[in-house]
Amino acid sequence: MLKKKLILGIGITGMSCIEFFNEKNIPYKIFDTRNKNHFDNYNFKNINNKNLFFEKYDDNILRDVDEVIISPGLDKKHKIFSEINRLEIKIITDIDIFKRYYKGKIISVTGTNGKTTVVSMLEHALLEIGYKPIACGNNGVPPLSIINESYDYIILELSSYQLEYMSDLQSYISIITNIDYDHMERHNSIANYVMIKSRIYNDSRFKLAADSTIYLLDNIHDLKSYGLSSSGEVIIRNNTVKSITYDGFNIFYKKMKLKNKGKHNLNNILCVISVLDIIKVDIDSAFRSLDNYSYLPHRIELIDTPDKINWYNDSKSTNCASTKAALEYLNENIILILGGSRKDMQYGSLSSLINNKVKLLVFIGENKEYIKAQLKTNIKMIDAESIESAVKISQSHSKENDNILLSPASPSFDMFENYEKRGAAFVSAVQDVVK
Repeated sequence: MLKKKLILGIGITGMSCIEFFNEKNIPYKIFDTRNKNHFDNYNFKNINNKNLFFEKYDDNILRDVDEVIISPGLDKKHKIFSEINRLEIKIITDIDIFKRYYKGKIISVTGTNGKTTVVSMLEHALLEIGYKPIACGNNGVPPLSIINESYDYIILELSSYQLEYMSDLQSYISIITNIDYDHMERHNSIANYVMIKSRIYNDSRFKLAADSTIYLLDNIHDLKSYGLSSSGEVIIRNNTVKSITYDGFNIFYKKMKLKNKGKHNLNNILCVISVLDIIKVDIDSAFRSLDNYSYLPHRIELIDTPDKINWYNDSKSTNCASTKAALEYLNENIILILGGSRKDMQYGSLSSLINNKVKLLVFIGENKEYIKAQLKTNIKMIDAESIESAVKISQSHSKENDNILLSPASPSFDMFENYEKRGAAFVSAVQDVVK
C-alpha cells in the first residue's frame, strides 16, 4: 500500500500542502487539534472523510503514514508527538517538500528580530536592480504556493519553529540577523535556541550573521559578519567599508546622511548590502536600490497626527530585544506602553534604558505584574485595561515633544489576534484622541 503524508495543522501552511498534494496526486491525511466546526468554510472535497481527523487523537491518524508535515507553532506536548516518536515516523516541514521540487537559488533568513524587514528590503532591492525575486515562508506566503513560478531568487523567511524540524536547506545564502532571549517556553534554553537557529547554515554556500551575534556561532565555519566593529567602523562580510559611517544615530554613505536612522536600521541595510555584495552588485547600485524602500508598518512607525506629540506604533515588538531597539532609537521623555500575553522573558534587561529615557510606564495585558516584578526602576507606573485607555492615560501625562511609544515586548494574544490588529487598534485610538 502506498504510504500517506499526514498534514498536521490546517493553517496557511497546511492548506498550501493540501493544494500541492492534490496537484501532484500525493495521498495524504489531515489532523487538526481544533473542532471540525472551525473549518466549516474550508473545501475538503478531494479527501475522503476517513482521512480527515479533528480535535481528538485517534490511532488511525498515523496508520500507513511515512511522513508528518508539521505546521509552525503546533504544541509539542500534544499526545500525537509521543506517538509519532514511538512509531519513528519522520517529521518534516512544507519547506522540506518545497526543496524536493525546487532547485533554484534560495536566500534564507532567520533571527529573533529583523528577519521580516531584511526579507522585505532584500526583495525590494533585487527588484530595483532588475532581478525577479519573491519573499515567502514565515511572512505568510507559503513556498509551495509559488513553486510553479520562475524566479531568480527565493527569499525564505524562517522561524525557529520551522528550523526545528527542517532538513538541510542547501541555501545559496543563509543569514542570522540576530539572536536574543525568546521562545524559551518552546526551546527551553538559549543554547538550544541558538542550535536550532544555526541549522539554517547547514550546507549553505555563503553564511552571514550580524557581528553582535558572531560570539554565539563560533562553531560555524566560513561565517562572515556585518555590523559595527569594536572601534565603530562599518563591516561588510568581514571587511571594513570606509564609505559607510554611523554616528550613533545617523547613517551616512559617502558623507551623505540617509533618511534611515538608528542601529537597527543600520544592521538591516548592512545585511542587505552584504547579500548584494555576494551576487556582485556594486555598493552604489546597492544603495540606490534602497532609496525608495518603504518600511513595514508596526515597527517604530511614527503616526501622522496634528498634535506636537510623537506617537510611535511598535506593536511588532514581542520581545525585550525589539523594545530595546525602540528605546535606543528614541530620545528621552518617553511614555512607554508595555505588556501583553505572558511569555518567559528577561524584562529586567530593559531597566537601564527605562531609567535613562522613560518618564512614565503604562501597562496593558495579562503580564503586567510579571514585568513589574523584574524591572529595577522607580519610574511611575500606571495600569490600563485596554489599548484605548493606555492611549488616553499616555496623552494626559504628556507634553509637547514627548515620545509616546507602544512597544509591548510581549505577544498580543491575550487581547488581540495578532500584533497587526494590536497596532491598528493603537493607531485608531491615537487618531481618536488627537483629532
